[in-house]
This record gives sequence, structure tokens and C-alpha cells, in this order.
Amino acid sequence: MSTTEVKIPFPSERLDALRFFMEKKEQTVEQELMDYLNKTYERLVPANVREYVESRLEQEPSQEQATEPQQPPAPRERQPRTSRRQREQAATEAPLSQEAQSEAEGPAEEETPGMTMSM
Repeated sequence: MSTTEVKIPFPSERLDALRFFMEKKEQTVEQELMDYLNKTYERLVPANVREYVESRLEQEPSQEQATEPQQPPAPRERQPRTSRRQREQAATEAPLSQEAQSEAEGPAEEETPGMTMSM
């Protein structure tokens, strides 16, 4: 749920006095203002609109949980360094081994243009 911070001007001396006396009652200005805003919201916003807003707020946390990965990703293993010659040699050997493997499996299928589906 996203929140918006509300800022209003208020004389510093009055705010200090308010905080002083609210501390004696173990209250905070922020909590009092939050309570007042909630009561005003309930009084002025129609019930069907409040119901819609609340349903939207309930959906947001479930969507956030669905997008979060369940398990942290496994750390990537560092590959050993290879020289340019080793990489080039491996690249030329790879297609040869793939061709030999496909020939051993069976006859090659003809490629046809368009979409094909196989199982």
C-alpha cells in the first residue's frame, strides 16, 4: 500500500506545548491526527467507495507476495578463466560434437518453414 505524507503548517510553540501535554497522557500528535483522519474518512467517504478502496488495499499485499521470489537465488558459481585460444577451440569443437550426437540418435529431420510442433 502506498502512503502519502501530509504536511500542514502549525506554530512551533503551540506544537511544543501540545506534545508536552500529550506525552503526559502517553499519546502522540501523529497518532491523534491519524485517528482524526480515519474518522473523517469514514464520515465523509460513502460506504461503497470505502469498501472498494479497502478491497484494493487487500489485493496489493497479495500481489506483492506473488511477485517476491520464494527462495533467494542461488549464488552464481565463478567460471574458471580461459584464454582466448581455449574459448576459440571450445567453440569449434562444440558444433562437431553436436552433429555427431544428433547422427547417433537417429536420422535428421527435414526443416520446414513455418511453425512445427513435436513431442
